[in-house]
Amino acid sequence: MANRMLGIQKLLKAVLLALPIVAVVAFAETGAIYKIVGPDGQVTFSDTPPPNGNLEEVELAPINIQPIALPRQLPSRKLSPNGKNRDSGAVSIQIVSPINEATIPPGQTLIALEVQVTPAYPEGSSFYAVIDGQRWQGSSDGNALDISALERGTHTLQAVLVGSNGRVLAQSRVVTIYVKRPIARG
Repeated sequence: MANRMLGIQKLLKAVLLALPIVAVVAFAETGAIYKIVGPDGQVTFSDTPPPNGNLEEVELAPINIQPIALPRQLPSRKLSPNGKNRDSGAVSIQIVSPINEATIPPGQTLIALEVQVTPAYPEGSSFYAVIDGQRWQGSSDGNALDISALERGTHTLQAVLVGSNGRVLAQSRVVTIYVKRPIARG
């Protein structure tokens, strides 16, 4: 009897754990959301239509998803015996976020242009962005630059690494992004 009770408890636990998954799958298949106005005027939303039929089906907009930049191996610095950085010659810069062909959704207010410099960020250097062929205001001596003020539309981005003397050390390849912003309706 005790073994049977233990078996029933395990079965019940498995069913209860699977129930949210079944509900999500069922909602994903139907995808209907209903706006229900109660007799007191209170509005509720549900994925189940009410029995009295007093409902309005709501059309949901597609979910906006921006892919994240994949993790990349950080550059390593090679140190000379006296502890100072060696001049390793050629340096490169690449944009790691946003990725090429990314869509920035309307709700995302922060847009950071993130770069990776290899083999190491040269001392005293900085980078700036070229957006749609024009230099963006500001620069960064780190690996990110705020470009949140971009207007809606399609934009091309490029990162330019400059040395402390202002000489161009490297340029990234051009990346295209699509910025979606809410439209103000009057």
